[in-house]
Amino acid sequence: MQIRTLVPELAKKAQEELNEDPKRIQSDVQHVKNWLLKQPHLRARQDDQWLVAFLRGCKYSLERTKEKLDLYYSLRSLAPELFSLRPNDKLFYEIMDLGTYLILPKCTTPDGPRIAIVRPGTYNPEKYKITDIFSVSIILQRILLMEDDTVVISGFRTILDLEGVTLAHYLQMTPAVMKKMAVLSQDASPMRMKGTHYINTPTGFESVFNVIKNLLNEKNRQRLYVHNKNYEEMYSHGIPKDVLPVEYGGNGGTIKEIIQHWKDQVQKYSSWLEEDFKYGTDESKRPGQPKTAETMFGVEGSFRKLNYDSLAEKAQTELNENPEILQESIRHIKQWILEQPHLRARTDDQWLAAFLRGCKFRLDQTKRKMDLYFSFRSTAPYLYSVKYFEPKVMDIIDTGKNSAMPGDELSDCVVESGMSVKNFSNSDATSRSEICFMEDDNLVVAGAINVVDLKGARLGHYTNTPFKQIKNLVTANQDALPIRIKAIHFLNTPSFFETFFNIARRFMNEKVRNRIMIHNKNMDTLYEHVPKEILPEEYGGTGESIQSCTDYWKNKMHEYNSFFEEDLKYGSDETKRLKKSQ
Repeated sequence: MQIRTLVPELAKKAQEELNEDPKRIQSDVQHVKNWLLKQPHLRARQDDQWLVAFLRGCKYSLERTKEKLDLYYSLRSLAPELFSLRPNDKLFYEIMDLGTYLILPKCTTPDGPRIAIVRPGTYNPEKYKITDIFSVSIILQRILLMEDDTVVISGFRTILDLEGVTLAHYLQMTPAVMKKMAVLSQDASPMRMKGTHYINTPTGFESVFNVIKNLLNEKNRQRLYVHNKNYEEMYSHGIPKDVLPVEYGGNGGTIKEIIQHWKDQVQKYSSWLEEDFKYGTDESKRPGQPKTAETMFGVEGSFRKLNYDSLAEKAQTELNENPEILQESIRHIKQWILEQPHLRARTDDQWLAAFLRGCKFRLDQTKRKMDLYFSFRSTAPYLYSVKYFEPKVMDIIDTGKNSAMPGDELSDCVVESGMSVKNFSNSDATSRSEICFMEDDNLVVAGAINVVDLKGARLGHYTNTPFKQIKNLVTANQDALPIRIKAIHFLNTPSFFETFFNIARRFMNEKVRNRIMIHNKNMDTLYEHVPKEILPEEYGGTGESIQSCTDYWKNKMHEYNSFFEEDLKYGSDETKRLKKSQ
């Protein structure tokens, strides 16, 4: 691939400031390519123009170039949340349309720095995450590294406009997130950071600003400028007014025009960007000591450590959990998710830990289960027809027909009464399961005992239900959830139960079939298998009443409103599924 010829002004700056020697560029690029081929853990781009950007960003120090490339691709594996969006994701274009991250197309001189404006106050922190915004910026910066010699040679100045920023925005800026963003921007990117300028700073800014300063090296700390509303001061520090958008008093086009410019660029580079998702590292193949999030960022994963020694022991003996490899397994699954073009999946550490535990840490099984879980959102939407915000959800919870009872360290208990498959929606049960994945280690590690009370069930509840819906209902609960089903106990079975059960039984695996017990009205045999301590009062137990559990779950559903709002965006696009998932 031919390397682009520089305009005279940039060629002069590259030679004077970056040690560029046109006669040896090609041999330096080839040297880096040869080195890349010898790294078993590294999957990296080898476009000449791409590698020249890294050489220039390291002032042609070959060793620094290798270190920066390694770090850049290591972050794909160790901080995948920063690379979570793809250019063909709906969410990507939603964020683009907000104009939260604007790279200004205009420069005043051929060798002037590139300017970007970041406007976090334009996005709703209840709907979007700071890592989503950062993920969009990284995609645009990749295009810059291939397209724009100015940004690589003359550098990058950033204006951070904090107008409209709220406490909710600040809360997204956790130390772990800020550390990862700082490492990528400062240490892994070949773009020269020439300065960050803060304007319209709100109350509370100083606390976050002090954290940011501590994460930067001395050179970049000296390039932080706080102007608040003093724009004239900002102009005097190398921000040409002329290149700014019309909305900022400049002549650089409107924000809407700048957004459209970058949409066109993303479309132009769509194939190149899609290909880029296959690159990264496999730390298990790294010569010497593998890199980890702990060694790189000094932070632990955000999954919760098990509270009880006996629960931790159960996880190790029954689920093959090894605390030392839990974080590495989570990173592996995150990377795999990023490589699936059809899949829009949650990547919270705690969420992924639940699926790993539910699959006894078998990575291939975890991938299959997660794929099935999110694919059902698209392939069997009738199972999720009731949305969290609809009044019907609270009406269902109010009936007390599906009450998850807190258990002990042995298992949790779920009491279901008057079950109906007519107009069945799995949404309510799924919503509460999702909360359990995030909060209830007991359920994930020890499993669930289901007590199904069919008192009041009518034949009309079960007729006219297509076999496919019955099959998908069984499969969704048996194969797509990371919950270990320890037993299913049926009570008060009606006369038609056997016919329907024999149909449903055909879709159950052998393990689940062997864990089904039918007691009808014999509560004594139920007590032989289910401790009274975890049954509700209404079933002769000494646990919480069904009403108490109902009240608990109503409050918990309200508490997770933002979580469920975000959850609506997850699922699959089967038209983009690879013929053979990686």
